Amino acid sequence: MPFHVIEDKQLFYQIQGHGLSLVLIHSSMQSHHQWQYQDSLAEECQLVLLDLPGHGQSEQLDGEISIKRLANIIAQLIQELDMNSFIPLGHSIGGAISLQLALDYSELLEGIILVGTGAKMGVFPAILEGIRSHYHEGIELTIGQLGFGSTADPELVEFVKQECFHCNPEVAYADFNACNNFDVRQLLDQIQIPTLVIVGDEDQLAPLKWFQFLADRISNTELVIIENAGHMVMLEQPEQFNNAIKSFLQKL
Repeated sequence: MPFHVIEDKQLFYQIQGHGLSLVLIHSSMQSHHQWQYQDSLAEECQLVLLDLPGHGQSEQLDGEISIKRLANIIAQLIQELDMNSFIPLGHSIGGAISLQLALDYSELLEGIILVGTGAKMGVFPAILEGIRSHYHEGIELTIGQLGFGSTADPELVEFVKQECFHCNPEVAYADFNACNNFDVRQLLDQIQIPTLVIVGDEDQLAPLKWFQFLADRISNTELVIIENAGHMVMLEQPEQFNNAIKSFLQKL
């Protein structure tokens, strides 16, 4: 399986399809398996799926984690894989990373796709404390109670929870802390590239007002609201989710 060494740590990635590179950046406590229903996107572009440091098959970084540091790592990976340009598709912390990429590496980007994220990623204190001190209870709150829409398949909820349980609690807390410290609200007007913003209409972790804020301040933005979906919209309503992305790519 392919690995690339960055900061002396192995970073897992895999590539599917051909064409414009779409880099899928998963959420906290997850891995590239979060995108299991997005394989059909490889018919439209080249999919680059990766595990963030400390997640899945990637090694954990040393030192403090920040959104900017993670964005730098992904940009380095893409450049060292000799990809001239790409579109980051980021969910939750992955969306924050995508925004940072748009601010710091706009010359490499054809556009950005933001899912379940915001320009300021304030984390509920109960979630932050739960992940730090009572990991399993924190996951039950974050995923079991708040992560999905009301019609979600219980087996799907259980799958995501199990993925979270496999994540090192130290890595999970570092993710949430990085999100809690992230704030680029005053910088959004610098982003000029085409932007797609996707939100589930029942998302309790990243509310609709966050997405409206993004759409109002990034000049070239399309906002798509997907019904009957919560925070894990790509798993809950994959057909609607994939169609929104394919439509965006075709416009590009």
